[in-house]
Amino acid sequence: MKQLFQPLKLILVGMGSTLFATSCMMVGPDFARPASKVETTYNKPTSSEFTAAIPESQNAYLNPAQWWASFDDPTLTKLLEKASGQNLTLQQAALRVFQMQAQLGVSDASVLPTVELSASSAQYRNSVFQEITNNSNNLITKNVVVQANWEIDFWGKLRRGVESNLSSYLSAVAAYYASDVSISADVANAYINVRNNEALIEVAKTNLALQAESLRIANARFNYGATSILDLSQATSQYEQTKSEIPPLIASLRKSEYALSVLLGEPPDYYAKHFGATKGALKPPPELGVGIPRDLLRRRPDVLQAEYAAAAQSALIGVNKAALFPSFTLGGIFGFATSNYGSVNQGPMFSWGNTSSGLTGGLVFPLFYRGAIIDQIRVQDAVFQQSVLAYQNQVLMAQKEVEESLITISTSKSSVEDLKKSVVAAQSAAELALERYKAGQNDYSTVISAQQSLLRVQNSSVQMQTNQLLGYVGAFKSLGGGWAADMKVPQLPKQMVSEMEERTDWGSVLTQTGDPTNVRIGKVLTGTPDSSATSGK
Repeated sequence: MKQLFQPLKLILVGMGSTLFATSCMMVGPDFARPASKVETTYNKPTSSEFTAAIPESQNAYLNPAQWWASFDDPTLTKLLEKASGQNLTLQQAALRVFQMQAQLGVSDASVLPTVELSASSAQYRNSVFQEITNNSNNLITKNVVVQANWEIDFWGKLRRGVESNLSSYLSAVAAYYASDVSISADVANAYINVRNNEALIEVAKTNLALQAESLRIANARFNYGATSILDLSQATSQYEQTKSEIPPLIASLRKSEYALSVLLGEPPDYYAKHFGATKGALKPPPELGVGIPRDLLRRRPDVLQAEYAAAAQSALIGVNKAALFPSFTLGGIFGFATSNYGSVNQGPMFSWGNTSSGLTGGLVFPLFYRGAIIDQIRVQDAVFQQSVLAYQNQVLMAQKEVEESLITISTSKSSVEDLKKSVVAAQSAAELALERYKAGQNDYSTVISAQQSLLRVQNSSVQMQTNQLLGYVGAFKSLGGGWAADMKVPQLPKQMVSEMEERTDWGSVLTQTGDPTNVRIGKVLTGTPDSSATSGK
């Protein structure tokens, strides 16, 4: 009995001792967060003749729910909630997380031995001539074999592969949150543009009514002979020109509504049907939590996404470096086999006398293509260096976007106040010009100039208020959207989960919750790449 299991015992002892020996060997660089240029503080605008100060929150971190509620528009809140659950682009980003998790499971399994069970049975019938001459019957063979194979990960090639896939998985999770932040901003921007177009249409219609009254007066004065055909022609031209500006605004409004509907995961006419009758006047948030630039390294999911992408590429250097060294494999078989031929019978197959076993070992060492392997390592190193630069550039871009948002808010806020005063003055000028025209104290060109100025200033006022709101949305996005690196596994719609589980055995993967950084597929590699220093060599 002891002799029977001796080969398997040798296999297991060899695998265990080798696993212990290889647990501390990993060729290639150990990844650490690349160094990046980060300012100490933001260049926050102060109050001046052309800029306005931005009130800051005591809390340095944005809270998404409180942030959007500060715009004081219930419709916006409903749209954001719907988009978070139904946006198709966001669902695609969530599915990529589960795709990468499955890929991680594939690479994780490669570190462990493979064990296969095979069984066969064959019967060979002799010809009539053979049976007469040899006086033999048919040959029957049967066997059941368990076979184990293991590539010993002596240099850490397989573990580096798992490390790369783990980082790719976490990069996909960060990409999901980056998509979530971006889509929230897109929904808010589209909704603001809807309200902007509605306001511009209202301004145009109000001015069209004013110009219609001016045209009526010019027509009456012409009929009474108090003015020439020139005034009537000018009044008609101005009225028709203002009227012609409304159709493009309506087209722009519809396009914004269509874009917003698609962001909600609905057909283009959805917004008009369900929210078209709603009215809204968004208010800028009373304060903004900015924090410090270094916060962006953990508050921007796209920055963390770039960091994990660099970590994944760093591990691939180790995968390719391991190819320069010998690779070792162990294998073994154990099974039962029996053959019956004529009167010769080996007895029951599952008897100790019919066992077979074996132990194999292999070594592969590259000799004549090492130059190609070295070039492949260089390829991976160059790609890794590009990913480092991409991360560093992402950090710079993040700071730039924050600064852009701050200056947009500051200058637009200052302009909004100036334009409010300008609108009041333009309204007075337009009213006075029309009164003086009715009294015959000036010609119609003065009325035209005043009314055109009023329309222009009102449009500018509406657009500047919109720019201010868009600036706050940009600040929300550039500051990380209220995300503080508290990653969780994204949740898929129940209907989608049901359809996928009907097609494929997903187990409990699609309904799992919790922190994805604690993923542990095969207990080979856990946790996240080190990101506390600069990149390793």
